[in-house]
Amino acid sequence: MTKKAKKLAKQAKPRKQSKAAKPADQVAAAKKSGPAKPQAKSYILFGTDEYTKPRAAKFSAADPGLLAKAAEALRLRLVEVKAADEELAEVAARLPAGRLHASGHGLVPYIKGELYTELLAAVMGELTPQQSPGPEPKDLPRSWDDVAPGHLVIARETLECGWWEAVVIERNGDLVTVRYRDYPEFPPQVRHRSVVALISPPTK
Repeated sequence: MTKKAKKLAKQAKPRKQSKAAKPADQVAAAKKSGPAKPQAKSYILFGTDEYTKPRAAKFSAADPGLLAKAAEALRLRLVEVKAADEELAEVAARLPAGRLHASGHGLVPYIKGELYTELLAAVMGELTPQQSPGPEPKDLPRSWDDVAPGHLVIARETLECGWWEAVVIERNGDLVTVRYRDYPEFPPQVRHRSVVALISPPTK
């Protein structure tokens, strides 16, 4: 076969057909996203130390049982931030994030008094103080040395929040554990004697 014949024979071979593109309806459909996950619950631990210095922190997706354990160990208050409570949610957004350990202890940073006042107002907005009768003379200690469980004193919450009537639960040297008389649902607080005042017994 001549070179010319070979060239013509090569040109006569049918070309390979390109693979047909898949029609649009054969393209794999995108995976449908599953149902939206429920929003994680948010909580706040807050309170003051024995010198009434305020501290608070927010916790997200934490174990409520472990938070309750931490609140008891640290003498702090625990509250859930619900979406419907816009005032509390707004304050919570400005709080530092806390850290929680498996032991029940955690890190709750100190915060400014003004922010703590806003937090306390948001938490107590719907609470009605308990109407308590006036103290009897036996409920009022005459001096610091006389202070004992069952006595009524005035304890400071913070410098901004002022002084509240409180019932002494325990005495340990210069520290007393008190519970606010008009807000019994609040957990006990530890106070140094420098932020506890005595109520004068009525004169006869």
